[in-house]
Amino acid sequence: MKKYLKIGVVAFPSYGGSGAVATELGKKIAQLGHKVHFIMRDVPFRLIGPWRKNIFFHQVESLEYPVLSESPYTITLANKIAEIAVQEKLDIVHTHYALPHVVAGYLAREMTKRRFKLVCTLHGTDVTITGADPIVRDAVSFSLSRADAVTAVAGQLADEAKRTFELKRKPAVIHNFVEPKQPSPEQIEELHRIFANEDQKIIIHVSNFRSVKRIQDVVRVFAEIHKRVPSKLLLVGDGPDQRAAYKLAAKLQLIPHLHFMGLQSQVEKLLSIADLFLLPSEREGLSLAALEAMALGIPVIVTSVGGMPELIAHGENGFLAEVGDVPSMAASGIRVLTDDAFHAQISRAAKQTVTEGFSPSIIVPKYEALYRSLVPVKS
Repeated sequence: MKKYLKIGVVAFPSYGGSGAVATELGKKIAQLGHKVHFIMRDVPFRLIGPWRKNIFFHQVESLEYPVLSESPYTITLANKIAEIAVQEKLDIVHTHYALPHVVAGYLAREMTKRRFKLVCTLHGTDVTITGADPIVRDAVSFSLSRADAVTAVAGQLADEAKRTFELKRKPAVIHNFVEPKQPSPEQIEELHRIFANEDQKIIIHVSNFRSVKRIQDVVRVFAEIHKRVPSKLLLVGDGPDQRAAYKLAAKLQLIPHLHFMGLQSQVEKLLSIADLFLLPSEREGLSLAALEAMALGIPVIVTSVGGMPELIAHGENGFLAEVGDVPSMAASGIRVLTDDAFHAQISRAAKQTVTEGFSPSIIVPKYEALYRSLVPVKS
């Protein structure tokens, strides 16, 4: 068996869960001695130092031409994957988020006469929304069926992927992992003073502000909590629904109590000062932001969708609610924010959940074992 592997990582470089997981996994795999080649259109936002000699970045070029309505990204990506696979003798190409990455990966593998093994990790909306759209589903299904291994970040997502794409085998379940850096108590106190008074609680939401995240429900839940608990709301991220959230907050006269933070590269610092995390999404795979909050001991309120029930036991290490059930979410928030002993109990249980089931020491070896199972033994 080869001592070290050469692995290509294909994902979105932008702010979001799948790209963050792909980048953090690649960095952890590199720490084990493997060579990791990130193949993306931009440097991923989490690919920041310290630099290692076995981590590489290869940019996917765009093709602009008058007759083309837009750059054919899937094709340029496939071409770059094939180029790097041959040039660097890649053993594995690991694509994160099926559309368009597994399609490009399959095409690149065929171009190189099956020179590498193709892996795809499904993260959530690539199964439930984008990949399931009839205008692309057959292409995604075909490419997934030709991959050497398919994984999903939650059991429910694996079941749905098998049905949606008519896969012969259920994808292997390998959960997301987190390893947030806990700021010092002094840093937390200083940062808290920037956003809230000593007697005010901080509630936080982190997402890409797309409609599936139901940002207006975040504002509505906060409005109900704020009536009972002196508090501030931090909205971290940006996206299409930011404007709608602002308009609703203005209508409810909440603007003085909200902070629209925009995109942030060090989300864990903001999470560390929060007393409560809200994620009322319509759909989720296994939320990385919720995991990061739990790892820092922040109680979370999430909707009972996707893989979230695999992470949260209601009233024990966090809270679950049905999509759109603002009163239930608000009630859970008020309860945990007004009972210090209960808050501490949930905090301890949340940390324990992540430590025992979602830490790098548990998850990364599963991916490495998968990689090694695909690469033939050298005689």
